[in-house]
Amino acid sequence: MKTSTVLLIMLVVMHILTLLNILLFDGNLNDLVFYFNSAICFAAIAYYLWKPSKDNANKSG
Repeated sequence: MKTSTVLLIMLVVMHILTLLNILLFDGNLNDLVFYFNSAICFAAIAYYLWKPSKDNANKSG
């Protein structure tokens, strides 16, 4: 899967979590949503940094 697609999916998931928290739970789960959004953000950064190095390894070998 393309890097941009994965990053876009992670961004959509973050927005859906925030939207559900606001609409369904009236903002009561702010701490939990912040935790999950932070984890998804770090996962996106890790994927972004890992993917090019994996692609370069495949091209050279």
